[in-house]
Amino acid sequence: MDRGWKVVGFSRALHEKGEIEWRQWDGQGAVDLSGCEALINLAGEPIDQRWTAARKKKFYESRVTLSERLSSATRESEVRVFLNASAIGFYGDRGDDLLPELASVGEGYLADLCLKWEAAGDTLSNVRVCYLRTGVVLGEGGRAWEKLAKIFGLGLGGRLGSGTQWMPWIHLADEVGGIIHCLENEIAGPVNLVAPGSVRNSDFTKALGGALKRPAILPAPAFILKLILGDFAEECLLASCRVVPAVLEKSGYQFQFPELNEALADLVS
Repeated sequence: MDRGWKVVGFSRALHEKGEIEWRQWDGQGAVDLSGCEALINLAGEPIDQRWTAARKKKFYESRVTLSERLSSATRESEVRVFLNASAIGFYGDRGDDLLPELASVGEGYLADLCLKWEAAGDTLSNVRVCYLRTGVVLGEGGRAWEKLAKIFGLGLGGRLGSGTQWMPWIHLADEVGGIIHCLENEIAGPVNLVAPGSVRNSDFTKALGGALKRPAILPAPAFILKLILGDFAEECLLASCRVVPAVLEKSGYQFQFPELNEALADLVS
């Protein structure tokens, strides 16, 4: 709003009026996009849980089906920019390979889900579409950060599996900054919303434990994670995904927190 944009929010329940204009939408029927020039969709059922058949249905409906509905509504509106959420799960488990936006789609359930998620915007014409492939977001209010801060704050943290897997992350300030950068610049297609200072899980563990001044010496064996969390552990917690923010850097975005130690210091201060 301080950049000259008027913000309209969509919610199942009406909110009290403030700086944001709220419109009611349950994700099912027609959505009122009147007067909107840009649309940012960040919706999605939390995926950090065991993937049952019922939950996979929710994952699909809250990502693919919802994005298809918004794409359809966009065709009949004044919207000319559509920023749609996606995830680094698009790339799958790729070891030490560097993964810019031009890298191919990976294998597995999550990669396939992300591919279909992004395809929801492919049919739009005369609309600039960005797919926001986001890593682990570190910041207040974020599910990943709140879980990590709680576990490590109790001294119960440790590496996941071998700890050698790459773990793309981004500070909340840069997640927001990157989205605004995509909104206000002529960027289209996939955009990796991750910090340039990607680290392995073992290094992340040490850095977070150090920032919180707590021990981080309780590793979670891979077989235990798979037993408890199933495919989520296999494709997310233990998968290695060395993603780089090539599009953001090439387009001139200046990260506020490019390195992990700086980001953690800000979050725990």
